[in-house]
Amino acid sequence: MQASHRNLRTLVAVGLLAGLAAGCQLTGAERPVPAALAVERAESAAMQGEHAAAARHYEVAVRSAGPGERNRLWLAAAGQWLLAHDLIATDAALAELAGELSGPERVERTRLAAELALARGSGAPPLALLEQLPEGADAATQATRARILFRAGRVAEAIRALIARERLVTGSAALLANRRMILDGIGEAERGGADLRPPKESDALLAGWIELGRIVSDAAAGGLGIQRRLQAWRARYPAHPATEELWRDRLERQAGSRVQSGRVALLLPLSGRAGAAGAAVRDGFLGAYYDQDTAARPLLRVYDVANGDVATAYQQALADSSDFIVGPLTRDEVAAVAAVADGRASVLALNFLPEGTRVPGRFYQFALSPEDEARQVARRVLADGRPDGVALVPDSDWGRRTLTAFTAELATLGGRLVGQAAYAPDTMDFNVTLRQLLQTSGQRGSAPRPDASFIFVVAQPLAGRLIRSQLRYNYAAGLPVYATSDIFEPAGAANLDLDGVQFPAMPWILDDDGPYAAAREAAARALGNRQGGSGRLYAFGYDAYRIIMDLNRLQGRELTALPGLTGRLGIDSDGRVRRELRWAQISDGRLAPLP
Repeated sequence: MQASHRNLRTLVAVGLLAGLAAGCQLTGAERPVPAALAVERAESAAMQGEHAAAARHYEVAVRSAGPGERNRLWLAAAGQWLLAHDLIATDAALAELAGELSGPERVERTRLAAELALARGSGAPPLALLEQLPEGADAATQATRARILFRAGRVAEAIRALIARERLVTGSAALLANRRMILDGIGEAERGGADLRPPKESDALLAGWIELGRIVSDAAAGGLGIQRRLQAWRARYPAHPATEELWRDRLERQAGSRVQSGRVALLLPLSGRAGAAGAAVRDGFLGAYYDQDTAARPLLRVYDVANGDVATAYQQALADSSDFIVGPLTRDEVAAVAAVADGRASVLALNFLPEGTRVPGRFYQFALSPEDEARQVARRVLADGRPDGVALVPDSDWGRRTLTAFTAELATLGGRLVGQAAYAPDTMDFNVTLRQLLQTSGQRGSAPRPDASFIFVVAQPLAGRLIRSQLRYNYAAGLPVYATSDIFEPAGAANLDLDGVQFPAMPWILDDDGPYAAAREAAARALGNRQGGSGRLYAFGYDAYRIIMDLNRLQGRELTALPGLTGRLGIDSDGRVRRELRWAQISDGRLAPLP
């Protein structure tokens, strides 16, 4: 907005000379402050950052200005009120505009109206106003264009607008401010849920900005391994104009806000039937632990609860002066700990308590919940305009819980299931079940029931591939298939059989660069030939560590949008961690992101 202030100062000054020459014939106490003097005072106040005072001086100048200058002065006042964050006064100043505006005045009025809408932060971004702002008109207008685009999630366009803006500013300080605007805009867009993958046609300049913005945004959210990721970024983009000065202050603020994390206890089964799952979670937790700066790491102790009473292990962790207890892993064990938890230490349980269970104080719950994914699928099918469908789930507790969550969410939002079926977990032949569910003969020329616009499938990868193939065999290949993420195995050689299936995906498997790729590489090293489905549990453990570090950093403030490997994480009023995933579709055997 400073560039706009300079533009208006030039416009105002030219006309004020004429206004003074014409003069006003008032005398004595009624004589107003000369417009030129009021403008001089306004400019001085603005230079000192006293924007409200500057706005008042511009409004004083209006009283003695000629008719041709009043609109310019009201625009200058509105700009200063906006910088003072007084939105009501900004609106009032814009309302004083009268008569026909010149071309530059119309652009400035539109720019200020757009900035006012952005400052209010409610509703959709003012894209209609964007079309009225000429690209490259001046630095202030270009900055407003970029802010609208960032708010709309059009990150690449916004960055390109600010790259072009560099030609409109002069001096190293202005260049640095412009580049900080890029990083700040990327951070705002990410918090709004924007897709931060570079477009396919991105050059190194654009791709470098997007990746750097993700790193800096993650640092602000307490992300781990930031210095390592910055070094890797510089190695990939050695000629990029972004310099350390851009992010140094942000990392220093992050370091200054760290709170010593004390002692952490990790309660997991590391042997027995659940030992493999517990070990994968532990490896992910340790991966995040070692990604954190040494000085900020808590003291960590791991307890194997496979062969003992988990409530006793909880009491032992308290006796060992633990400040935060993470675990246990199974629902029954989580319920056992909740029954004895007394609030002396915070707890992040790695599963959900049954609905209706009393939740103790300082007790948080985190799970890779199929129910959460099912609810997201229900919202997606309705957003895609498919309110009626059928469901095929395993005849198991997992299948029933997932179906119940899906059906309830679908009904709440106005959709319905017109049919459902369950299959035995060891089934290989789904033909009869599918024909009955879809009311089709399976003969050439037959079509699935007309009242179903989708099929929701809950399945592990092998069953999912068989179901998808047998849908084709029964001439139902055109029926959209939605699933939970369990259906996809990242390293699966037969994922071609799943082409067309849509599901909510973890960033862990969907992204190809940045922290996700680095974490996948670390998981491959830690898990070796155990990886397979254990990769999800590694990501789960990694995010569990991120959550407790963020809860510690926030010191009681709400955790609302932590970008994790398993999704975008937030904690609700019941202490449950909610995951928002990104949508993907399998295409040619590989994941392709969906908007």
